[in-house]
Amino acid sequence: MSDMTLHRTGRRLWTLTTAGTPRGTLRAGRGLVCADATTAEGTWTLRALGRRQLRITAGPPDAPVLVLEPPLARWAGTDAPAGWSTPRGFRRYEGVLTRPGGRVAARTSTRAGAPVDVDLIGRHPDLVVLTVCFALLARRRRDRARALLVAAMTSHGPT
Repeated sequence: MSDMTLHRTGRRLWTLTTAGTPRGTLRAGRGLVCADATTAEGTWTLRALGRRQLRITAGPPDAPVLVLEPPLARWAGTDAPAGWSTPRGFRRYEGVLTRPGGRVAARTSTRAGAPVDVDLIGRHPDLVVLTVCFALLARRRRDRARALLVAAMTSHGPT
């Protein structure tokens, strides 16, 4: 049983819930390259950066609050080591953010529109949970786009 779930509620809108109670929203930009995560704690701008879009930043562009870049995660204002891993299994995506005293583990199916289930150990702000979920959604979107590109390049069209 997961502690939180991120459900798709619109074309570019997801809602984070705990036992049916809304905790925050994720409003994505085109192609899931950027998004706005909003909770009662505030709003963060999320971005997928880099050639392969593996680096996720949360917060202002000039001074991000959280940076997820495998195998490490960096929190602004803390020197404590944190880990970030995104193992990909058969028909699923996973993301695990670990730090002293806590862990956020998220997983989702490769199927488009599938919810993201989140398990928590310790206390984590909802904005951090939304950032982890965004990382999985962005990776799933990138992998689907790559698969479509490969299919288009290798198809020979009508003969």
